[in-house]
Amino acid sequence: MSNSNKNPETDHATNDHTENKSNTQMIYNFPEQDKGKWRIQNDVVMGGRSESQLKMTEDSVAHFSGRVSLENNGGFCSIHQTSEKEPFIINEKSEAFILNVKGDGKNYNFRIRTPKGRHSYAQTFSTNNKGDWETITIPFKSMQATYRGEVVNVPNYNGENVVEMQLLIGNKKEEDFEIFVRSIAVN
Repeated sequence: MSNSNKNPETDHATNDHTENKSNTQMIYNFPEQDKGKWRIQNDVVMGGRSESQLKMTEDSVAHFSGRVSLENNGGFCSIHQTSEKEPFIINEKSEAFILNVKGDGKNYNFRIRTPKGRHSYAQTFSTNNKGDWETITIPFKSMQATYRGEVVNVPNYNGENVVEMQLLIGNKKEEDFEIFVRSIAVN
């Protein structure tokens, strides 16, 4: 029954330069909220050697950058924010996460966790390296349940409230990376 509502032909993250602002609910806006409780979590928690940093730019956007290393069974860098006591309330009419980013041409993974369980819901998306801002749309129904990188046998994300958000890079190769994040919303 795992992911019975997932259709790999149509359910995926998209890069789009248009956004329907009228139905958009802001979840996190870096220019208005600064770095807040966002913090780094790299593979060093498991003995890896990857390094990253999260800084705010002069334009008040988050700048997440570093180097992913495969040394010592490593392989990922991430930033995340946990809000167990005050979950992010997701409007029941919402159908997708909307990320406003400026990428480097690499793939990133967006994850969220709900109050129901230890697993996360995740979707990988691509960025361009053209130096312009992109709107990444991640449909809820495309976000697969995972725990420590392994698929969990529960249905895909259905719009529950969120207690944790994470942006991760872990493409199974050593690489430098750099991504700017302006906001995370739902639509």
